[in-house]
Amino acid sequence: MKLPEFHRPAVLFAMAFLAGSSPLFAQLADLPIKAGLWETHVSVNGDPPVAGQSCFTAGTTLSDYLTETNKSAPGVSCSVTHKVQTAHGIAFDDTCTGHNISSKGHIDFHLLDSEHFSGTSSTTVTGAVGGSPINMKMDKNFSAKFVSSACGNVKPLVVPSSRPK
Repeated sequence: MKLPEFHRPAVLFAMAFLAGSSPLFAQLADLPIKAGLWETHVSVNGDPPVAGQSCFTAGTTLSDYLTETNKSAPGVSCSVTHKVQTAHGIAFDDTCTGHNISSKGHIDFHLLDSEHFSGTSSTTVTGAVGGSPINMKMDKNFSAKFVSSACGNVKPLVVPSSRPK
């Protein structure tokens, strides 16, 4: 979907905002993710999936992954409710608020086995940015599969020892 020029700054801000707060995700889970190169696919609002690659280092957990892939805008405060965690996944609702903007969402993450994970998220963002109103819904489907224990030229997504305590 190509956005008109005047909507791009507001939508980009909203996308950064709805990503959530890093401390929020650090409290969620400790499911291990196999070290090495992973092939990822993310589809937003029914668009064709975008393929990518991620490198996870030894000791990377689900919380590391969620923290790293959900960096937020400064000044955003988030909370988690209705959290259900199992040995193979986690589901939760999150609510985030910031200056003139808020989001509510639901995330389901499934670690199918040591070499596959998938999930969905659905988030609604409302508010205003730069005087422009925002009322958008973002539905994501994502999946990943393990490719190799060697990452080659792909830099690690997160280095567990460097995360804040």
